[in-house]
Amino acid sequence: MNQTLPLPVLVVEDDVELRRSLEELLQAESIPTLGAGTAAEAAALLAQKEAGLILLDLGLPDMDGLELLARLKASEEAPVVVLTGRSDIATVVEAMKRGAENFLVKPMEAAQVIAVVKKELARHVWHRQMESQMAREKARGVRFPVGESKAMREVRQLVQKVAETDASVVLLGESGTGKGMIARLIHSLSRRREAPFLDVNCAALAPQLLESELFGHERGAFTDARERKLGLLEAAHGGTVFLDEIADMDPHVQSKLLKAIEDRRFRRLGGVREIQVDVCIIAATHRDLREEAESGRFRKDLYYRLNVFQIVLPPLRERKEDILPIATAFITELNPILGKHIQGIHPDAVRILEAYPWPGNIRELRNVVERAMILAHGDEIRPEHLPREIRLHKGLDAGLLSLEELEAAHIRRVIQAVGGNLKKAAEVLGISRSTLYDKIERYGISVPRD
Repeated sequence: MNQTLPLPVLVVEDDVELRRSLEELLQAESIPTLGAGTAAEAAALLAQKEAGLILLDLGLPDMDGLELLARLKASEEAPVVVLTGRSDIATVVEAMKRGAENFLVKPMEAAQVIAVVKKELARHVWHRQMESQMAREKARGVRFPVGESKAMREVRQLVQKVAETDASVVLLGESGTGKGMIARLIHSLSRRREAPFLDVNCAALAPQLLESELFGHERGAFTDARERKLGLLEAAHGGTVFLDEIADMDPHVQSKLLKAIEDRRFRRLGGVREIQVDVCIIAATHRDLREEAESGRFRKDLYYRLNVFQIVLPPLRERKEDILPIATAFITELNPILGKHIQGIHPDAVRILEAYPWPGNIRELRNVVERAMILAHGDEIRPEHLPREIRLHKGLDAGLLSLEELEAAHIRRVIQAVGGNLKKAAEVLGISRSTLYDKIERYGISVPRD
């Protein structure tokens, strides 16, 4: 059976003896190599062949090694390990800043060279496989987080790393930051991708209903249990269960979930037979789960069991450079649905979007973009297509707002400030809940939920 040959390691070293020694050392480990004594020779080789890793001497005769490093990182996918006789920290730090994945200081021990090379080669292969898998999942319609801010690049890296494991994951972030999308993405990139992904909002169900939803029940287990029902943990065997808003889970259900996770088995409500399951647990909340555990509102032992790997999703206001790319992605997605041909967003409208704090985060941005697209008659979203309350944040058209528009904007702000708690919002506004419900319906105000 034919196997794909590993990509060679390119050794860029002007010391002929050292270069030969490094190549022979790697070849003895069945790692193919290429050799170059100058930056020009390295460029010529890379123009003909792809490298899996580059060992780069920083003291080349025809070009400064740090300059060549920067050029390689701009044009090559291969990781770079720098070789230097200059053991000062400043040189190593500068090399890492310019993109080097690792470094070796001369003189080098054979075992150290082999260990570093194998580690970086394996990492490179893994990244290529993950990119290929991500491309396949995109083709299947799996949604990926949009944005090139440092925060979102870190989120994507964490997603890729944890997807290769069966570790429990806790997703933290404000309402509307995309925790559900990230949970589905982790599942889609994992080895469990062909098995079920099942989710439940722990805040939306009463304790007994949530317990039944998770663990199932036998016929007659309680008054309305007329038939046996499989729980999500059982139905998702081999796959992933996403527990949204887990901080709102009843303490009794927390206790039963902890035991099920630790033992990998449980009993249905009213049942006596233990059911063995294999599931990956992803939990999410908009609250500080550590603080909830410290205060006693959430079981500490369950928190520690779940919090193996934590990903924090940043609010949109902290990554304003992502607002335009995200809005553009929504336009592309919604054009065929709405029967529109919107091509972009006017610069003035972009400035307004980027100035707004987005308390509802990505969900709110999507709603605003969809509304603006419906109102737009041409091929561009302009400032007048944006909601008045968003323009009001910058003081635009404040004098043209009607009393009703001002009231609607104020109600929206209060609801967002209290996290969608309508009872508290009514108290802040000084009106009854029934009056608040009437105004929400009249003004078409969306209540944030996650």
